[in-house]
Order: sequence, then structure tokens, then C-alpha cells
Amino acid sequence: MTTRKVTIRFGGVLMMALLALLAGCNGKKEVQEPVNLKEVAYEAFIYAYPMMEQVKTINGMFTFIGMKPNIVAMNPRYPMDNVGQPIVAPNLTSMTGGLFIDISAGPVTLEIPEIKDRYNVYQFVDVFTHNFYYLGTRTNGGEAGRFTFYNKNQPKPDSGASTPVLMEGDHAILVNRIDIKDRSELDKVREIQQGIKVVSAPSQVRTYPEYDEEKAYSPAFVEYLNELLTEVPEAEAALFERFAAIGIMNKVELSADDLQKIQAGIDAAFATIQAESKNLDVGNGYAGATEIFGTREFLNGNYLGRAAAAYFGLWGNSKEEANYFMLFTEGEGQIRFAKDELPPLTEIGFWSVTVHDENILVEKNEYDSYVLTMDQMKFEEDGSLIITISSTPQQGNWLFTPGGSMTILIRAYQADPNKIGSYVPPGFYSSGVGGHIKPS
Repeated sequence: MTTRKVTIRFGGVLMMALLALLAGCNGKKEVQEPVNLKEVAYEAFIYAYPMMEQVKTINGMFTFIGMKPNIVAMNPRYPMDNVGQPIVAPNLTSMTGGLFIDISAGPVTLEIPEIKDRYNVYQFVDVFTHNFYYLGTRTNGGEAGRFTFYNKNQPKPDSGASTPVLMEGDHAILVNRIDIKDRSELDKVREIQQGIKVVSAPSQVRTYPEYDEEKAYSPAFVEYLNELLTEVPEAEAALFERFAAIGIMNKVELSADDLQKIQAGIDAAFATIQAESKNLDVGNGYAGATEIFGTREFLNGNYLGRAAAAYFGLWGNSKEEANYFMLFTEGEGQIRFAKDELPPLTEIGFWSVTVHDENILVEKNEYDSYVLTMDQMKFEEDGSLIITISSTPQQGNWLFTPGGSMTILIRAYQADPNKIGSYVPPGFYSSGVGGHIKPS
């Protein structure tokens, strides 16, 4: 155990965390409460892990696709042209894009066009990895508009000129998805993409942290929070009081022994995150993440769930928008859905099935068989559905696999939020065996 007196900085106001009451001038000494640095580091790393994973991903976008702050970056490629590329779990039915929002020097205004003839979604993720705002088919009916992003330290924008959107922190990421039916619509969707633009933004931005893996898993991980945050979230003041002991939003002097204890806490926390990610099994071998992506209010202090979600994959949608069920399996066989085993959807909902390799990549095949969407599926007379996955073409609903290890991914959009949390897809049955193949 280490004892220390902690000075914490909240919004520029210094507060001394007195761990015992002083008896005025009567000469009594201050009593200090022990601080368990390993426990503090354990808790703080779980809190910080998704934020650091986001820093890693955004750095990758800066490097590999040339994304820049407050400049819309759209991918003009037809989705099927991403087959064979080193893209994990590519969406083969939509064109995508993004925007890194930096409001550190002032509000940013985004303009979007009307899109009513196809599904589209604008997902906004804040610095904490919360899904704090949505636009698109589900939320605003695909209407055009202007939306100004600001934080509580800035004046609220005039609602007559645009819709004000309050966000936490200085940074956010927008993930955009626009459905496309076939190549004949390519020019039309590209034109829609060009209508998504930033119409107002400050000329200056704040330096964004550079990701370093060694730093992220060492006691220096606290620097990421110190770089990302300009103030402590009001709802988490008590949490950050504890975090101050290891240097989060605070300056401390730590001995070699202190750093060892902090490293032990980090190692234990990461092991816990990895173990928790295995609890995402929803049944029949599928991993699902329907309850660990969402707003700050929805997650309600579930920091371990938020970390497991980041380990599973960043920027998953809130369950009202989209849900994913992933099965690692092998061989050839079928998935058989009874009528009441189909994904529960709202009236505008839809779903799809994709087969990937064991690394969740999509490899080219001679049949151009990669994805089945709901409008392509052929249902039995009783409303049930059979999907065959094999190395040779089959009648009905068929997807290609070369055999061996594979990943089956079910995507359900606009699901019924009251039912999707308990939904379990039917298992994969190997040909000639009739039993479920458990994931490796």
C-alpha cells in the first residue's frame, strides 16, 4: 500500500483531497488514507482502454486514407470492389465515409443532403466512444439539414440556422453508410456523398494524440486521457478523484515501486477485458454485442462492457440502429431459421448474412457469392428459411465457402430494441453431421 496526499485539478480550480480533518492550529498531524495504486490503475485502464483504441484507429485513418480534421472523407469505391482487400468485416451492401470532428477552437457545422430512396445512417461517436447522436433513415427520415456541433464551454449555436448538437469533449468521429443496390447506382450514390460537407469550421484544431502501443499498455497510458480531455465529466468527478493518484488530470511523483504496482493493475485490467469479451457469447456459438454500444446514459457506468465492446470492435451501432452476430466455425453446412427464429425487426428493418474467412476478411471466389440480403432470400411456404454454405453452388439461398475455417456474420438493421437483446440466431449445422459446430 502507498499513502499520499493528492492534488486534483478540475476545470482550473485546485482542490486538496484531504484524507483526514486537520484540527486547526492544535498541532495534530494530518492522517493520510492508504491508496492502492494497483486497484486504481486497474479501474483507470478499463475506463481508458476504449478511448486509446479509438486513438489507434483514428491515427490509422489519418495515415492510410488521409483523413483530416473537419474535412469529409468518403470512399467512392463500389462495395464489392473491397472484396479481396485487407478490410476486416467489410460491408458489401453500402458505400461508406467518415468525418473527424474537432471543435476545440469552435463549433463545426455539417450539411447533409436529402436521402429518402435508400437506407442511410450517420453515426456520431464521441471521445469516450459513446454513440451520442444519429441522423439518417431511422432518426430523421433522411431529411436534409445543417447540424452544428458544440460543447458546453461554447455558446449554443442559433437554432434558426442549424440544429445545435451538444457533444462531450473536443473530438468526435462520424461514420456514414449509404446503401447501394448495384453498380448502376454508383454515380447516384457518389453524388449523394458529395452533398455531405462541412460548411463551417474553425481554422485551428487541437493536436491529436499519436498512438504508441508500448505507451498504451504502460503506466504512461494516463497521458492519453490527459491529452484527450480538457475537463472532468461532471458525472465522473468521484471516479477522477481516484484516478488522480496515478497522474490522470493531475501531477504526481511516482517511485519505481509505485510504477510496478500500476503496471500490475494494467496487466490485470487487460486480462479482465479479454475475459469479458468472451462473455459476449449469446448462444449457439455466436458472439453478439447488442447491449454494450450506446449513449453514456444507456451504458450507465458499465465501463467494463464499454472496454469489451472496444476489444470486440470499435464503433458498433446502438441496438436501435444495427446489431451484429458473429460465429467462428468450419466446414460446409446449413443454417435453418424457423419463422420465429428470424431476427426481430421494426417495419423498416432488414438483415443480411455474409461469409468471411477466419480473419473476418472476404476472399474473392469465382461465383461472386459473398452476401445474402433479406430481399434476395427465398423463404419456405411456412415462413422458415434455409441458408446453405458450401464450396459448390446450391439451389435456393447459397453462400460460398472454400471449406475449412470461416466466420459467419449476421447483420440486423433497425431491429426491435425490445427483442434484439435476447435474440439468438440458430446454429450452423455441418453437412452429414447434423450437430452444431462450436467456435474455435
